[in-house]
Amino acid sequence: MSEDDDPPKTAVEVAMEKLRARDDFKEVKLTDEQKVEIADIRSRCRAQIAELEIQHEGKLPAVGSFEEAEVLRAELKKEKGRLEEEMEKKVSKVRAQS
Repeated sequence: MSEDDDPPKTAVEVAMEKLRARDDFKEVKLTDEQKVEIADIRSRCRAQIAELEIQHEGKLPAVGSFEEAEVLRAELKKEKGRLEEEMEKKVSKVRAQS
């Protein structure tokens, strides 16, 4: 089989080759346990965000003005951002264990 017979590379494969060629990229192989732990971290974070959104939806009918609703939305956005940042820190810590 010659090089011409190889199927075309996907965009992901091309991107990975470019990253490897830069020499500052280190490919990390995760263990099955790490994959499970990362999935659990993400799942818990999504659940916390869903709970926040439900609580937020419950508060909206009691709001008296558009400005108050915007304040609630801003608080929700800020809290979601904090949870997502916390999740990424935990995931990074798990990835660094390899």
